Amino acid sequence: MTDLFYRRWFLLALVAVNAAGTVWGFVWYWEQLTATPWYFLLFVPDSPGHAAVFALYIWWLAAGRAGRLGPWQRFFAWTGVLGVIKYGLWTTVIISQYLLAQGSQPGVEDWMLYASHGGMAVQGLVYMGRLPRVALPAALTVLWLAVNDFFDYVLFTHPRLPLPDQVAAAAGTNVALTLAVAALAVWLLRRNMTGRE
Repeated sequence: MTDLFYRRWFLLALVAVNAAGTVWGFVWYWEQLTATPWYFLLFVPDSPGHAAVFALYIWWLAAGRAGRLGPWQRFFAWTGVLGVIKYGLWTTVIISQYLLAQGSQPGVEDWMLYASHGGMAVQGLVYMGRLPRVALPAALTVLWLAVNDFFDYVLFTHPRLPLPDQVAAAAGTNVALTLAVAALAVWLLRRNMTGRE
Protein backbone atom coordinates (compact mmCIF):
# COMPACT_ATOMS: atom_id res chain seq x y z
CA MET A 1 0.00 0.00 0.00
CA THR A 2 2.77 2.44 0.88
CA ASP A 3 4.28 1.90 -2.59
CA LEU A 4 1.13 3.41 -4.05
CA PHE A 5 1.70 6.66 -2.15
CA TYR A 6 5.05 7.16 -3.89
CA ARG A 7 4.05 6.27 -7.44
CA ARG A 8 4.56 9.24 -9.72
CA TRP A 9 0.98 9.33 -11.00
CA PHE A 10 -0.36 9.28 -7.42
CA LEU A 11 1.97 12.08 -6.32
CA LEU A 12 1.00 14.20 -9.32
CA ALA A 13 -2.68 13.59 -8.53
CA LEU A 14 -2.01 14.90 -5.01
CA VAL A 15 -0.30 17.97 -6.46
CA ALA A 16 -3.42 18.64 -8.54
CA VAL A 17 -5.77 18.08 -5.57
CA ASN A 18 -3.76 20.42 -3.34
CA ALA A 19 -3.53 23.03 -6.09
CA ALA A 20 -7.31 22.92 -6.49
CA GLY A 21 -7.73 23.14 -2.72
CA THR A 22 -5.39 26.12 -2.63
CA VAL A 23 -7.46 27.97 -5.24
CA TRP A 24 -10.71 27.14 -3.42
CA GLY A 25 -9.14 28.27 -0.13
CA PHE A 26 -8.07 31.62 -1.56
CA VAL A 27 -11.58 32.12 -2.93
CA TRP A 28 -12.96 31.37 0.55
CA TYR A 29 -10.52 33.90 2.08
CA TRP A 30 -10.98 36.51 -0.67
CA GLU A 31 -13.23 38.89 1.26
CA GLN A 32 -10.89 38.81 4.26
CA LEU A 33 -7.81 39.23 2.05
CA THR A 34 -9.23 42.30 0.31
CA ALA A 35 -9.97 43.90 3.71
CA THR A 36 -6.50 43.15 5.13
CA PRO A 37 -3.57 45.61 4.94
CA TRP A 38 -0.91 44.35 2.52
CA TYR A 39 1.70 43.94 5.27
CA PHE A 40 -0.49 41.34 7.05
CA LEU A 41 -1.48 39.35 3.94
CA LEU A 42 1.13 36.61 4.41
CA PHE A 43 -0.44 35.68 7.75
CA VAL A 44 -4.07 35.39 6.62
CA PRO A 45 -4.59 32.33 4.34
CA ASP A 46 -3.28 29.65 6.71
CA SER A 47 -4.78 26.50 5.17
CA PRO A 48 -4.49 27.36 1.45
CA GLY A 49 -1.01 28.82 1.90
CA HIS A 50 0.30 25.68 3.57
CA ALA A 51 -1.53 23.44 1.08
CA ALA A 52 0.28 25.28 -1.72
CA VAL A 53 3.67 24.76 -0.08
CA PHE A 54 2.80 21.11 0.59
CA ALA A 55 1.93 20.67 -3.11
CA LEU A 56 5.40 21.99 -3.95
CA TYR A 57 6.97 19.40 -1.62
CA ILE A 58 4.93 16.61 -3.24
CA TRP A 59 6.05 17.89 -6.67
CA TRP A 60 9.66 17.50 -5.54
CA LEU A 61 8.90 13.93 -4.40
CA ALA A 62 7.33 13.17 -7.79
CA ALA A 63 10.39 14.61 -9.56
CA GLY A 64 12.74 12.50 -7.44
CA ARG A 65 14.34 15.61 -5.92
CA ALA A 66 13.47 15.08 -2.24
CA GLY A 67 17.03 14.02 -1.39
CA ARG A 68 18.63 16.98 -3.19
CA LEU A 69 16.82 19.97 -1.73
CA GLY A 70 18.59 23.24 -0.97
CA PRO A 71 18.24 25.10 2.35
CA TRP A 72 15.12 27.08 1.40
CA GLN A 73 13.54 24.05 -0.22
CA ARG A 74 14.07 22.08 3.00
CA PHE A 75 12.33 24.86 4.93
CA PHE A 76 9.41 24.78 2.48
CA ALA A 77 9.20 20.98 2.78
CA TRP A 78 8.97 21.13 6.57
CA THR A 79 6.56 24.08 6.44
CA GLY A 80 4.27 22.32 3.99
CA VAL A 81 4.12 19.10 6.00
CA LEU A 82 3.80 20.53 9.51
CA GLY A 83 1.46 23.27 8.25
CA VAL A 84 -1.05 20.91 6.65
CA ILE A 85 -1.06 18.72 9.76
CA LYS A 86 -1.62 21.71 12.04
CA TYR A 87 -4.23 23.58 10.02
CA GLY A 88 -5.98 20.44 8.85
CA LEU A 89 -6.53 19.37 12.46
CA TRP A 90 -7.32 22.91 13.62
CA THR A 91 -10.17 23.28 11.13
CA THR A 92 -11.77 19.95 12.03
CA VAL A 93 -11.60 20.82 15.76
CA ILE A 94 -13.16 24.28 15.26
CA ILE A 95 -15.96 22.96 13.04
CA SER A 96 -16.68 20.20 15.58
CA GLN A 97 -16.77 22.68 18.44
CA TYR A 98 -19.17 24.90 16.49
CA LEU A 99 -21.51 22.02 15.67
CA LEU A 100 -21.51 20.75 19.26
CA ALA A 101 -22.16 24.25 20.64
CA GLN A 102 -25.09 24.71 18.25
CA GLY A 103 -26.38 21.16 18.67
CA SER A 104 -26.60 20.94 14.88
CA GLN A 105 -25.82 18.30 12.30
CA PRO A 106 -23.03 18.90 9.76
CA GLY A 107 -24.21 20.42 6.47
CA VAL A 108 -22.70 19.92 3.02
CA GLU A 109 -20.10 22.66 3.49
CA ASP A 110 -19.15 21.24 6.89
CA TRP A 111 -18.59 17.78 5.37
CA MET A 112 -16.53 19.34 2.58
CA LEU A 113 -14.36 21.14 5.14
CA TYR A 114 -14.01 17.95 7.20
CA ALA A 115 -12.95 15.95 4.15
CA SER A 116 -10.57 18.54 2.72
CA HIS A 117 -8.89 19.51 6.00
CA GLY A 118 -8.89 16.02 7.43
CA GLY A 119 -7.24 14.96 4.16
CA MET A 120 -4.63 17.70 4.60
CA ALA A 121 -3.67 16.35 8.02
CA VAL A 122 -3.52 12.74 6.79
CA GLN A 123 -1.32 13.72 3.84
CA GLY A 124 1.12 15.47 6.12
CA LEU A 125 1.34 12.43 8.40
CA VAL A 126 1.84 10.07 5.44
CA TYR A 127 4.60 12.10 3.77
CA MET A 128 6.46 13.41 6.83
CA GLY A 129 8.71 10.35 6.66
CA ARG A 130 10.45 11.72 3.57
CA LEU A 131 11.30 15.10 5.09
CA PRO A 132 14.98 16.07 5.07
CA ARG A 133 16.22 15.26 8.57
CA VAL A 134 17.93 18.59 9.17
CA ALA A 135 17.24 20.50 12.38
CA LEU A 136 17.48 24.11 11.16
CA PRO A 137 14.57 24.05 8.66
CA ALA A 138 12.46 22.14 11.19
CA ALA A 139 13.20 24.75 13.87
CA LEU A 140 12.50 27.62 11.47
CA THR A 141 9.18 26.02 10.55
CA VAL A 142 8.11 25.78 14.19
CA LEU A 143 9.18 29.41 14.68
CA TRP A 144 7.13 30.40 11.61
CA LEU A 145 4.05 28.60 12.96
CA ALA A 146 4.46 30.31 16.35
CA VAL A 147 4.82 33.73 14.71
CA ASN A 148 1.69 32.97 12.70
CA ASP A 149 -0.15 32.19 15.95
CA PHE A 150 0.92 35.60 17.28
CA PHE A 151 -0.38 37.37 14.18
CA ASP A 152 -3.61 35.35 14.16
CA TYR A 153 -4.63 35.88 17.79
CA VAL A 154 -2.78 38.99 18.95
CA LEU A 155 -3.05 41.02 15.74
CA PHE A 156 -6.28 39.20 14.69
CA THR A 157 -5.42 37.93 11.23
CA HIS A 158 -7.14 34.60 12.04
CA PRO A 159 -9.77 33.22 9.66
CA ARG A 160 -13.43 34.00 10.17
CA LEU A 161 -14.86 31.82 12.93
CA PRO A 162 -18.36 30.35 12.93
CA LEU A 163 -19.07 31.82 16.40
CA PRO A 164 -17.77 35.10 17.90
CA ASP A 165 -16.98 33.42 21.24
CA GLN A 166 -14.74 30.81 19.61
CA VAL A 167 -11.66 33.06 19.59
CA ALA A 168 -10.22 31.74 22.87
CA ALA A 169 -10.79 28.11 21.87
CA ALA A 170 -9.36 28.73 18.39
CA ALA A 171 -6.27 30.41 19.85
CA GLY A 172 -5.75 27.65 22.41
CA THR A 173 -6.15 24.95 19.77
CA ASN A 174 -3.68 26.74 17.50
CA VAL A 175 -1.01 27.01 20.20
CA ALA A 176 -1.56 23.39 21.28
CA LEU A 177 -1.17 22.19 17.69
CA THR A 178 1.99 24.26 17.20
CA LEU A 179 3.44 22.53 20.27
CA ALA A 180 2.23 19.15 18.95
CA VAL A 181 3.88 19.55 15.55
CA ALA A 182 7.04 20.84 17.28
CA ALA A 183 7.10 17.60 19.29
CA LEU A 184 6.50 15.66 16.07
CA ALA A 185 9.48 17.42 14.45
CA VAL A 186 11.71 16.56 17.42
CA TRP A 187 10.56 12.93 17.22
CA LEU A 188 11.35 12.76 13.50
CA LEU A 189 14.79 14.28 14.00
CA ARG A 190 15.57 11.96 16.93
CA ARG A 191 14.53 8.95 14.84
CA ASN A 192 17.11 10.01 12.29
CA MET A 193 19.83 10.42 14.94
CA THR A 194 19.18 6.97 16.38
CA GLY A 195 19.05 5.38 12.92
CA ARG A 196 15.43 4.22 13.11
CA GLU A 197 14.00 5.11 9.71
